Amino acid sequence: MNNKLLILNLGVDSENTSLAFTQKWINEISLNFDSVDVLTMKVGKNYQLNKNVNLHFINDQNTNHTKIYQLNKLTKVTRKLIENNNYTHCFAHMAPMQHLIAKFYLVRKNIKSTLWFTHSGPAFGIKWLILWFSSMLANNIVTASKNSFPFRFKKVKYIGHGINYEIFFEERTTFQLKNISILSRVSKSKNIDNTLDNIIKCKNFENMNIDVIGGTLNIEDENYLNELLIKYKNFKNINFLGKQPHSELPELLKKYDVNINNAQKGFFDKAVLETCAAGIINFYRSDDFNFLYSKTLQSILNFDKNNLFNKIDELDSFDKDVIITNIEKAQKQSKNHSTSNVVENLIDIFNR
Repeated sequence: MNNKLLILNLGVDSENTSLAFTQKWINEISLNFDSVDVLTMKVGKNYQLNKNVNLHFINDQNTNHTKIYQLNKLTKVTRKLIENNNYTHCFAHMAPMQHLIAKFYLVRKNIKSTLWFTHSGPAFGIKWLILWFSSMLANNIVTASKNSFPFRFKKVKYIGHGINYEIFFEERTTFQLKNISILSRVSKSKNIDNTLDNIIKCKNFENMNIDVIGGTLNIEDENYLNELLIKYKNFKNINFLGKQPHSELPELLKKYDVNINNAQKGFFDKAVLETCAAGIINFYRSDDFNFLYSKTLQSILNFDKNNLFNKIDELDSFDKDVIITNIEKAQKQSKNHSTSNVVENLIDIFNR
């Protein structure tokens, strides 16, 4: 058993479609430590953490502080926690800025840090610089796949994504292409408008039901959502379900046959792995997901922004027995990305 861990992350909220999985991560990791302090940028109304986890937050669900205020508060809380505790390690989960601030105080006490980042990365600018300096200063860098970290450092380790496989798993014995999910944060980077424009061109569109599952994280996302709502308001079979509690996703996903992930290379989205575990066939743009399916089906499911509708039509007429076999293969592959496997890899890295 290790002593005490500091975790830095963006949010703790069991009802957030995109960030609720962090609660599972925290609880799994905490089983390996006497105690854990979590410093998060935002806490939601509902969460359930193990007894040995102490939660500290900058914003709650009702606050809307300025960035300067948040930065000042973050610095003060970070300094206080590190100065008053003898941490064994610091784990920054998708939090390069928080890690950069913490590193100043961690170095003073010779506390090592691990940065997790799974994203293609920001364009050059202040966020790019923060991520680069944070990466330089981290003792370890971990990410989900070979293309999910934007910089080429020798210390980068690929350890999988971390999904609650057992809860999402659903056995499938039949397949039809009728109910389509787009499980995603509503963001321009996810190309939801391109996905919907393609689906509308499908031969069987009138008999399909399409649900966009997920919410927004910032004002830019909100503006994008409003654009989508206006653009597709006349299509009765296109629905925007908004944020769904992560705990309710496994039951919700039982109704879908296909999920579409239109994020480009570098986005190794856990939503693909979760839906695969649920027995849902995934269309995807990033060839990082080719490992999930046979080469025959890869040629159909791996699409580009101009040919998705053709790929959907092709799958609709494809051999159903082969599809079922590939669903089973994808489930086995996604099991390797279970939270327990990833946490085991993390603890090994922390202890080096």
